[in-house]
Amino acid sequence: MNTLNLENINKQAPYKVTTDTDYPHLYYFHTDFDVDYEICIKANDTFIPSGAYALDIRNKFNKPSPGDPKFKATLIAIVEEFFRQNNDVMLYVTETKGMKQASHNRLFVRWFNTYKHREQYVIKTAEGEMNGQINFMAIILRKDNPRMQQAFDEFDETITFLFD
Repeated sequence: MNTLNLENINKQAPYKVTTDTDYPHLYYFHTDFDVDYEICIKANDTFIPSGAYALDIRNKFNKPSPGDPKFKATLIAIVEEFFRQNNDVMLYVTETKGMKQASHNRLFVRWFNTYKHREQYVIKTAEGEMNGQINFMAIILRKDNPRMQQAFDEFDETITFLFD
């Protein structure tokens, strides 16, 4: 993965985003509500064998986080920079250990569907049971990605195999 440009991210993000040179795939920010987030974008070929990057959003200390439009704008700035630097495949996967993950998934998809540059991307979602847990998955690509059909085919094969 090409390194994301923090200067580009921070021009758009209302929260200051930082990273650690030892872990360049991790991005951090602190909200007005005293919540610390860690955004991980890391190679993952589990769901897309030809290669993809998984987006993982972590509330580091599991503090309650109210609806925060600045969080959304900061996350979108990171995702935009990923696609600016890498015309690749992004995955978003959550498990529902509680209903929080289900609502987080719906919120992420709703944000994406209301995103001002939505027409530049394609998103496909799936929901299914795996080992007694409901899982939500989304695959996101720019419309000009030459691997789009292959990535969607692999995504479909994987969810058919994984979901009970």
